[in-house]
Amino acid sequence: MNKTQCEVKERSATDVTVQITVDAETVKNAIDAAYKQYSKDAQIPGFRKGRVPRAYLDSRFGVDLFTEEAQKDLQEKHLQEALVDLDLRPVTTPEVKTVSFDAQGPFVFTASFSVLPEVELPEYRGIELAAKPLEGVTEDEVNGTLEEIRRRFATLAPKESDTIEDGDVVHIKEGEKEWDMRVDSENKVTAKMIGHKVGETVELEIERDEGDPLHATLEVMEIEQVVLPEIDDDLAKDAGFDSLNEMKADMNKKIAASKSERRVQKIKGDLLDHIVSQLDLPLPEKMVDEMAAEDLDHFKKNLEHPEAPMTFDEYLKEREKSEEELLAEYHEDVTQRLRRELVMAKLIEAEGISISDDELEKIATEEAKEDGEDPIRFIARLKANDQWEAYRTEKINSRIFDMLYENAKLIEESE
Repeated sequence: MNKTQCEVKERSATDVTVQITVDAETVKNAIDAAYKQYSKDAQIPGFRKGRVPRAYLDSRFGVDLFTEEAQKDLQEKHLQEALVDLDLRPVTTPEVKTVSFDAQGPFVFTASFSVLPEVELPEYRGIELAAKPLEGVTEDEVNGTLEEIRRRFATLAPKESDTIEDGDVVHIKEGEKEWDMRVDSENKVTAKMIGHKVGETVELEIERDEGDPLHATLEVMEIEQVVLPEIDDDLAKDAGFDSLNEMKADMNKKIAASKSERRVQKIKGDLLDHIVSQLDLPLPEKMVDEMAAEDLDHFKKNLEHPEAPMTFDEYLKEREKSEEELLAEYHEDVTQRLRRELVMAKLIEAEGISISDDELEKIATEEAKEDGEDPIRFIARLKANDQWEAYRTEKINSRIFDMLYENAKLIEESE
């Protein structure tokens, strides 16, 4: 019979220390197992494997080696059992300390670690929340969509001027290679083409993250300008409508639906944040610090990519912030994200929401059909990319947001 005991010695909202006492018989068995393993693995002249006397192993390696090995094995095994028995889930690596050890008696040790705080939900149905009224579709929004359609159906035409300007498409040659380049004043490389003429040679020094700059000698062969079509019935027909009025009506409908959806999504997020704001949810500082540092490091690595719009130093300069101030922002973001996740998890538990594989496949099938995608391929891609569980979580979270929204008491703010 296992007489090992475990108990919580100290506990705060985010930190726990447990004490585990391993009985004498289990300690003895663990030490015997350590000797047996070494006797089996050791290659010692004059002895067969598994037949090395214990006294010889003591003289050769020292008694402490076997007792320390036994302690390590006991800590790993019984700490995990204690965590299950006490229903504890560490979010930091446990710091283990020996309280007492006796090869003939019990082994007592403690483990200290951080945990996430318990969440006690306030009343979450019928939340009163002020919400801005739905905004109507503006003329600027319609015109912006029209410009997007114009660009989609734009054509290229020879340019009367022989001077390169922003937005032109330039046919260039380097050695035996020829290609077209779209000139963009926001692009560090192509912006250097502006002002040059047909027949000229342009010397470019392209900066690289590693190594010397890349030198390129480009000859301007031809310049074409982008010609945007007129906004009329012909453009509407190219876009699949019978008339310009029909196309504008469709735009208004889609813009309105998009604005309505964004408003609903914001309200749903505000409802969750309202719950979070009512709770005192302290978080393990070490965990938050590590997550914030990881997020910042990931952001810095993204800006190291050759196609990144700016370097990390340029980003800090533009934001007028130090790296320490940016890290503090990440720390705040991680804190809010974790608190939202804790509340969301508790809401899911309280509502008893779950989605089986069969139900999730039905949801995915319908979603794929709506997007004009093959359902089998859509589901296979999610599973192949290890996104199936994330997809399940997304759909479960969506049901929580729907529940909060459907039960909320929205008070429309005056203009």
